[in-house]
Parts: sequence; C-alpha cells; structure tokens
Amino acid sequence: MILTVGNIKGGVGKSTLACNIAVALSFEGKGGGVLLIDGDKQGSAADFTQSRTEALGEAGFTCVRAQGKEVVNQVVTMRSKFAHIIIDAGGQDNPSLRAGLAVSDRVLVPVAPRSFETWALEGMAALIEEASITNPKLEAFAVLNLAFPRGSDNAQTQEIIREDYPGLRLIEPPVVQRKAFSDGAGQGLSVLELKPRNPGAIGELLGLLTGLGVKQNDMKVIYNDRTKKA
Repeated sequence: MILTVGNIKGGVGKSTLACNIAVALSFEGKGGGVLLIDGDKQGSAADFTQSRTEALGEAGFTCVRAQGKEVVNQVVTMRSKFAHIIIDAGGQDNPSLRAGLAVSDRVLVPVAPRSFETWALEGMAALIEEASITNPKLEAFAVLNLAFPRGSDNAQTQEIIREDYPGLRLIEPPVVQRKAFSDGAGQGLSVLELKPRNPGAIGELLGLLTGLGVKQNDMKVIYNDRTKKA
C-alpha cells in the first residue's frame, strides 16, 4: 500500500495518524517493511521516529524526509523495496501533498468536526479529483479525527462528508481526541504499545486500518499477543 495522509487544512492530526499507521503496519512482519516519508516541513514524523528509536533502540520502520518532487523520487525508487509506503504530506496545498497524490494508490483525509475543516474539504476534494486524472487508481478515504467524545457535531460532520463529498469513502468509527494519542506520540509509541492500554484508541486505530483495506489475517498479526499485553 502506498498511502498519503493529507489535507489542505492544518491541525487535523495528520502526522499522528500517519505515525500510528506506520507502526501498526510494521507489526505485519512482511518482507520489505514500512517506509514513512515525512513531507511536512514541520518534521513531526521524523521527530516521532527519532523519539521512538531513542526509546526502543530501533523504530521498526524506515523514515526519510522529502519535499515536493523528492517524494515522487523516493516512492519510485523504493516502492519495490517496501511492503508499505506512508506519506505524511503536511498541511496546505503544497508540492509534497500533490506529489503524494500523484504516486499513491490511497489517500486518507483526516477531518475534524469543526466548520472550518468541512469548508476546506471542497479544496481537498478538488485536488484529489485533479490528481485522479493522471493517477486513476487513486482511492480516496476520509476519517473523522479529533472527534468529540459526545454530542451531535461528529454525526453532523460525517453527514456533510457523505452528502457533499461522495468521492471520499468515509471510514468509521471516528477517531476520538484522546490523550492516549498525544501521550504515545510524545514517547515515540503507537496506541497499540502505550501503557496503560486504551481500548478505545486501539479499537479506533484498528478500525482505521480495516477501513483502508488491511486484510483480516494481517490485522490478526498486527494485533497479536505482544500488542494485546502492552
């Protein structure tokens, strides 16, 4: 899988999701492993990888920083060497995001349940449609991220995505704004590894992977005895 995690709206948790997905897929143990491309100028994914390496001795995946056309070059060069490539494209309409859309087979658009985020979806949907002209295999997904624990805002935002953006396949359940995600990121850990375990966060990450098409047998490997005991 070559997956770009991106949105032209910043602050919707793209890097956190990209890093959690990279760690989870690294547990599959498939030949080639996982390449995480940090295309965000802020370098959050690279910082996460460094923290993870310092904490665990190794990240379990490979992380490189690349901008714009360098993203394309990395994917073209490395696609045969890795089972999965995850691209953290950063916010705004930037060259790294456009490059990721050009070479990915899937794009994940995190959307927060706030008005400004749903307004920005029109621009993101237009970018995906434009990229699909030259990359017709591109599949587009959306997930409600940083969702509220309760209230009607989540359901309202999901309804907007379903009705106004049919080209974005909505993944459920939503990913709730949980301290476990920020605590894990600060320690270089995914929510699968964080102690004490947060079953809600774990379930949401596994649901996200399922929605992206990770096969059931691979899910069993990802959520194995080792991660269950974390």
